Amino acid sequence: MAGILEEFKNECDSGGIEACISMLGKIRDEWKTIPLNVAVIGNSGVGKSSFINAIRGLNADDEGAAAVGVKETTVDIESYSHPSNPLLKFWDLPGVGSNRFPRQTYLSRIDVERCDFFLLITADRFTENDSWLGSELRKRNRKYFFIRTKVGVDISNDKKAHPRTHDEEAVMKKIRESTEEQLKANRCENVPIFLIDSYQPTKFEFHHLEHKLIEEFPELKKEALILSLPATSKETIQLKGATLRTRMWIATGLTGVVAAIPLPAVPGAFLIFDMLVVIEEAISYYKQLGLDEASLKRCASRTSTDYLKLQAIVANGLGFNIPSGEECNEELRQGLAQLVTVLYNHAEDDMLASKVKEVSWFIPQIHPFIAVTASIAGTYTILELVLEKMESVAVEVIQFATKSAIDTE
Repeated sequence: MAGILEEFKNECDSGGIEACISMLGKIRDEWKTIPLNVAVIGNSGVGKSSFINAIRGLNADDEGAAAVGVKETTVDIESYSHPSNPLLKFWDLPGVGSNRFPRQTYLSRIDVERCDFFLLITADRFTENDSWLGSELRKRNRKYFFIRTKVGVDISNDKKAHPRTHDEEAVMKKIRESTEEQLKANRCENVPIFLIDSYQPTKFEFHHLEHKLIEEFPELKKEALILSLPATSKETIQLKGATLRTRMWIATGLTGVVAAIPLPAVPGAFLIFDMLVVIEEAISYYKQLGLDEASLKRCASRTSTDYLKLQAIVANGLGFNIPSGEECNEELRQGLAQLVTVLYNHAEDDMLASKVKEVSWFIPQIHPFIAVTASIAGTYTILELVLEKMESVAVEVIQFATKSAIDTE
């Protein structure tokens, strides 16, 4: 933060208000320009395509989904972009050791330096070739995880075979121990292993895998990954919320650099804030946290949940109906303006004053000519209230969808 603020000050000194606005806009959207590449490697039939769809929040029938079938669908290297960020790509790569992809040329064929992370997948056993690849990746300081897919199938089969004595935890433990033994036998130990089922992403270790992937991603690209992945778990929502808070000063800075313009706010409010800036920033929170129509429909489809029930949770939580169609943008702005007014009117004066005091530290850090410091602190404070509210509603949506998915299994 200190380095960015210093750069911002220098830009202001040399270019004035116009340079400030330009730089703030550049910083705000910079994450959209960072390429992110994740390699998904495994033999035919292990579920790579299903996994690539699941981690992007898609089903096989959705537009842009990877083809899923009983025959081999990975005949060559192919990439799949994330719906919300074309620069986040998941590369569907064949397993090592086939006639077309022998060990000798494998690393050059897949362009190993291109990818930020590697996910080695199997639905049964990790082979010596898998372990060889893991060892080669380690030599090149490339990070990777082992993933055991189709765990739901194993659970279901055991339940059919042992209806009276079936124990899901015992089956999971057995799969993990067996997988660890395979990797140990092939001299590939101390690498994270995740047990998942791409058709049941709310169960097993799918969300834990997402969380660890974010943790282990290269530091400079971590923020872009967080803002690119869908809000499919409470943990992801919390990560998104934390990241959005670290970026909140950008919007409040825009309030300051246009200080000469009268600030539209709630009539009669003692707290000065820029309603236009708040609404524009709130739109990004709304979409990032998966509260928009498209995200809710993907969530409903993925978890076999009634979309109208998810829609009702959001409408009740935010106080306005989910807009759709041609008038979506205008209706959304009106709804968010109403939400901001309600949050302000229901907030206690002491709490608002306390929040303003908390955030006022960074105002002098920006630049002396940004005069309306009260409007900056006020905008920041209102954005905090909006983000807190949307986070709580997003968590409620995910918890309802997760419970619904479990109840229908």
